[in-house]
Amino acid sequence: MEKPGVKNIAKIGLVAGEGLLPVHVARNAANEGIEVVTLSISRDNRRELKELSEGRLHKITPGLFEKNMNLLRSEDIRHIVFAGKVNKWLLFRDPRMDARAMRALTELTRRSDDGVMLGIISILSDEGFEVVAQTRFLQDHFLPEGLLTRNGPTAREQEDIRYGLQIAKEMGRLDVGQTIVVGKGMILAVEAIEGTDECLKRAGKWSRKKGGVVVKVAKPGQDQRFDVPVVGLRTLKAMRRAGLRVLAAEANETLFLDPDEMTAYADRHDMVITSVKVPEKLTMASQRLTSQGSASS
Repeated sequence: MEKPGVKNIAKIGLVAGEGLLPVHVARNAANEGIEVVTLSISRDNRRELKELSEGRLHKITPGLFEKNMNLLRSEDIRHIVFAGKVNKWLLFRDPRMDARAMRALTELTRRSDDGVMLGIISILSDEGFEVVAQTRFLQDHFLPEGLLTRNGPTAREQEDIRYGLQIAKEMGRLDVGQTIVVGKGMILAVEAIEGTDECLKRAGKWSRKKGGVVVKVAKPGQDQRFDVPVVGLRTLKAMRRAGLRVLAAEANETLFLDPDEMTAYADRHDMVITSVKVPEKLTMASQRLTSQGSASS
């Protein structure tokens, strides 16, 4: 993984989706003496973000491009960081968009995660804003290869991990999702628009809550500005509800939120967490196919 460069930044506009990831970004930025102004999309983390932003938190609607860019200018923001889950199904459930957003969406031939985000970043760049890699503030959340829990995967589960890594890298290359659930050599679920938690719930239905391996990887050529894979206590709780036992996340590419708490929870419930290295041949193969697809498009 390429380490993001250190930038001399005085202030960031934090576009905050769901979960704890935006909180970690805001805290680490504030600890560096960087001023944080939060543009909040989700309700679940506003209390913490308002405190870390020293009250400078604005609730926004993602599709109101012009209003949001005017807000950024009024706060004298030039550097923007995206962090946290923003569900793409908002395009269907809450399609409040101004003319600029509608035009941008119409111009997209594929409304995949990367397609939508790269379109947004292009517009922001044209308007004079720079989107900074979220990992610029999260380097301490990457973990090397290794087992985090008291228990390790069984031989059968190790086979499922290897199989899951292969399929997950291919799904990432296709920009479908980053999470695969495998059980006894069978693909139980593939993450798509519904998000990780619903993917795990669906896998639990098919496995009848009798175990399964959750594999999470970075996309080949992962853009560090958005959608970097994340696991945390919420992931483990969703796994436990679904009866899934093993979490295998790509080493040095996946953000672990509060790994000590994750380990303690997993050990209490006889679960397994392992940070795994993806075989180089899988990564290289996916990257070659990604490059070929880009060249032909």
